Amino acid sequence: MNKKLEEENQKLTRQVQSLKETLDHIGAYVFMKDSEGCYTFANKLVCELFEHSLDEIVGQDDSKFFALDISDDLKQNDRVVLEQGKTIENVERNIIASTGETRYYMAVKKPLKDKDGNIIGMYGVSTDITERKQMELEIRRKNELLNSILSNLDAFVYMKDKDYRFLYVNEKTAALFGKDPADIIGKTDEEAVSEAGNSEFREMDEKLFLTGEKQEGEETLELANGDVRYYWSTKIPLKDEQGAVSSFIGFSTDITELSLLRNRLEQQVQEEIIKRLKHERLAITDPLTGIYNRLKLDEVLEQEWQRAKRSSQTFGIILLDVDYFKHVNDTCGHQTGDKTLIEIARLLKNNVREIDTVGRWGGEEFLIVCPDTDREGTTHLAEKLRTVIEQHKFPVVTHKTASFGVTTYKDGDTINEMVSRADVALYKAKGSGRNQVEASGK
Repeated sequence: MNKKLEEENQKLTRQVQSLKETLDHIGAYVFMKDSEGCYTFANKLVCELFEHSLDEIVGQDDSKFFALDISDDLKQNDRVVLEQGKTIENVERNIIASTGETRYYMAVKKPLKDKDGNIIGMYGVSTDITERKQMELEIRRKNELLNSILSNLDAFVYMKDKDYRFLYVNEKTAALFGKDPADIIGKTDEEAVSEAGNSEFREMDEKLFLTGEKQEGEETLELANGDVRYYWSTKIPLKDEQGAVSSFIGFSTDITELSLLRNRLEQQVQEEIIKRLKHERLAITDPLTGIYNRLKLDEVLEQEWQRAKRSSQTFGIILLDVDYFKHVNDTCGHQTGDKTLIEIARLLKNNVREIDTVGRWGGEEFLIVCPDTDREGTTHLAEKLRTVIEQHKFPVVTHKTASFGVTTYKDGDTINEMVSRADVALYKAKGSGRNQVEASGK
């Protein structure tokens, strides 16, 4: 009988030893405590953590090994198990008393009960998650820091996915929309700004996803009260593991005042340009007929004369005078005379080349400058104009004619000499009966 009992004891001892070896190698901290919270068992990892043997650990409570005055997560969890008989699964923050090191454990603790259901202790298994927890805390810290920075930037910062839904907005962006950040996340532009008004953000967003490239430019937002705000936006694509653009982060700065100032300046510049152009136009335009005046004709004559002196090209001038114009003023009145001059100016302008310059020389005299035109070509144009005037039906006076003097540049000529020759030819045409073209001699 004693032999059989001895064999049973040896078998039980071997089982206990096998269990202990198993618990020493499962990669977790395994322990047991009595109803007072004193250790009754600890596996190898626990002994190594406390830097004590099992015999030195048994009978001690956690105040021997942990700084419970700094962190009592462990003590609180044990109390729930031992006093309430509950099973807990929770993260514990423990401070090692000997080193001051902070460790985090995922602890599972259950009550030990006797056959009558009375709590006589507890057992637990803890897994060290310090590295994971520290990483989570570091990520949280960095996120909080980043969010603090982004929320205090003087810019609207946001992220959107490929469906144009907000993934993030800083406080400044949320305030613009009149909502909390949480109320904007997951919404599109249209949903987020419905209370604020209409925006033109989508165009640049679409271009970013289409090209996969950073986008910069001006955007506008019309608020519900009708105010229009202008923003300078920079949008940077963010790529997934496959290299595809999955979202983007945007930075927008309010440039409304600058944009309005720019618009006002542009408008002022445009008005000034128009004003100057009108002034310049008036300075070189005959106020009655709308064609060039004597000042502009002198300028064109100088340009063509200088060009002719430098090259082998010549140019011609046509001087014409309306026949019997004084008779029109005397019999029909000056208003009819003015209308007749306006109509002749129109006929001349519409029947010359684009490179030719038509102007009012003075009174009822007109002058035409014909670049790159010889004597024959200038005379031909003058004859064409004479016919056009002769065949035209004028208001009130019905018919009118004009006399023409033609000349062309020749080496050594001055402008005055050319105009004088044209003038002589004109009066020769008048002396020969009017309504004809007279060209100066070779």
